[in-house]
Amino acid sequence: MTRVAAIARATLAEAIRQRILYLLLVFAVVLIAFSRVLSLLTVGDDVKIIKDIGLSAINLFGLMITLFVGVGMLFRDMERRTVQTTLALPVARWEYVLGKFAGLAAAITVNTALMAAAMFAVLAIRGAFDPALIVAVFMLWVELVFVTAAAVFFASFSTPIFTALFTAATWLVGHLLWSLPLLEQRLGEGAARAAVHAVYLVLPDLEYGDVRPLAVHGLDIPADRLVLATLHEAAYAGLMLLVACAAFRRRDLV
Repeated sequence: MTRVAAIARATLAEAIRQRILYLLLVFAVVLIAFSRVLSLLTVGDDVKIIKDIGLSAINLFGLMITLFVGVGMLFRDMERRTVQTTLALPVARWEYVLGKFAGLAAAITVNTALMAAAMFAVLAIRGAFDPALIVAVFMLWVELVFVTAAAVFFASFSTPIFTALFTAATWLVGHLLWSLPLLEQRLGEGAARAAVHAVYLVLPDLEYGDVRPLAVHGLDIPADRLVLATLHEAAYAGLMLLVACAAFRRRDLV
């Protein structure tokens, strides 16, 4: 585990040096800060608008950071042949994969914490600090870590473009999973219906872990839902990392 931790630290340090990370982070913080102005120009409960914009910004920009920074970093290692240099040391391929994931997850954690701090600061200035939002931020973090695992999974056997597309599609379909049974009913018997049903069975339901509407409207968030959603996404992330380690072990890096 020492070697995994060393690769994770190096990955985190490299992520922090990425300019695009700061650009996305600044956009997110500016948008969260600007939510106070938007709330004044919009009809409705201004506090709910600040909460909604703040949580949505954390979700959207966290996803963009994962795609642009996470996916790009894995393939830059291959282009610069850093992978070969690292694996020339007594480092197993599965240790390299887990180290990259841990480093990227740490970078996502830092960025999520910074964006959440900006949202809580705006709410505190408005005099509407709500500790319940911490739960919603935690579930967003769980989802972003899941997306990071998906990016590592696809990167273990695919190209950068397809890795970004597959990762984004996993996130999107995961949130629209509820619509697949409806689509399945409209399709006739055949390959298309079977494919839709297979996607419904295989992909995780990310919408179940999205408690933003409950947090924004001040409704109770069931504890069992939090536990089940966290275990659900953690299990999928663990399975994807397991397959990623196996796929990367067989990948030709020459």
